[in-house]
Amino acid sequence: MKCKQIGEKYWFEYHCSESEQSCDAEIWHHTHQKVKILKLVEKGYGCNPKERGEKYGQPAVYNVCSDDGFKFDVFEDELMTSKKNFYRPDYKK
Repeated sequence: MKCKQIGEKYWFEYHCSESEQSCDAEIWHHTHQKVKILKLVEKGYGCNPKERGEKYGQPAVYNVCSDDGFKFDVFEDELMTSKKNFYRPDYKK
């Protein structure tokens, strides 16, 4: 099972409801920022990210911290090693 590494930093891209009315709006506000992985919350089901996400619909979940100290949980497909992988628009204040 290949997982992200605790203590490492990754680029975060929010992949849910992009709305100020969303219950996750504060998480959305942190899209396209670097976050540090604090812990694995849920290991998901499957041998790799693609299998966990696409085949079983049970991706790994990580607790992360942004540079401003905000802590939140994210799905593994929202953590990236490069900004080149972003496909959603930036958050506009």
